Amino acid sequence: MSEFDAIAEGFSSKANHLEEDPAARFRELRKCSFFDPVPDEWLRPISALAKIRIFPEEDCLASEEEEMNAFYVLLQGAATAYCHDKIVGTIDSGECIGEGMFFAGENLSRIATVIADDDIIAAEIEKSAISALQGDARTYMDRALLRSLFKKLRGANLKIEELLR
Repeated sequence: MSEFDAIAEGFSSKANHLEEDPAARFRELRKCSFFDPVPDEWLRPISALAKIRIFPEEDCLASEEEEMNAFYVLLQGAATAYCHDKIVGTIDSGECIGEGMFFAGENLSRIATVIADDDIIAAEIEKSAISALQGDARTYMDRALLRSLFKKLRGANLKIEELLR
């Protein structure tokens, strides 16, 4: 087995382990900065809702104008976001893609195309699953989503400020 094949097999093995083992999935999500505001007792039911997805290098995670019904938290790997074929940002491990849809009252389409920079393992969480959360679990998830949006807004404001100088 070549070194490349061994790395690919290890990557697939990790993704399969995360999909099959709820405790491992919880531990991996706990490492993500996106979930920092969510206490362990509320992250457990959220992690149970997550599906593990693999995106090969150069694969498209999301396309502009595509209707959003789930968001992703990158567990391993990085991606680049493009709007009208121009780079508008990067997404690293621990960060998410598509969190804005949870605060829209109507169907919302994606505003960027996101391409995997390398092989990615992501947790996919559907809007319907988050909408079904009750009580504190929903409150903490809302905090995580808002925190992520504010972080992205701050980054966008800094870019605008640079362009105006």
